Amino acid sequence: MTTPPPTLRVWHGLKPPEIRTLRSLGSAIPPLTYSDVYWIAKTALNAVVEYYPLTDWYFTEDGRLIGDVFTPQKQTVEIKLDEYVILGVR
Repeated sequence: MTTPPPTLRVWHGLKPPEIRTLRSLGSAIPPLTYSDVYWIAKTALNAVVEYYPLTDWYFTEDGRLIGDVFTPQKQTVEIKLDEYVILGVR
C-alpha cells in the first residue's frame, strides 16, 4: 500500500504544481515541463506546510536527488526515491 501524495496548503504560482515521488521521475526532470524543484521540509496531517526551492541539484547514480536549500541557512539535502518533491509547472 502506497502513501498518497501530500497536498499543499498554500501555493503562490500561476499553475498548480505536481507532487511526485522521485522514483516516478526516473532520474530526469524535463526542463521544458517543469520550472523549479522544491524540497518538502515539513508536513502535518499529510499537508505540506514548509518547502524550499532546490538549487544546484543533481541526481546520483542510484537515483537520489541532491541539492542545496536556504532554510534560511544554506544546507545540502538528499531526497530518496520514495520521497516526494514539488515540481513547478511551466
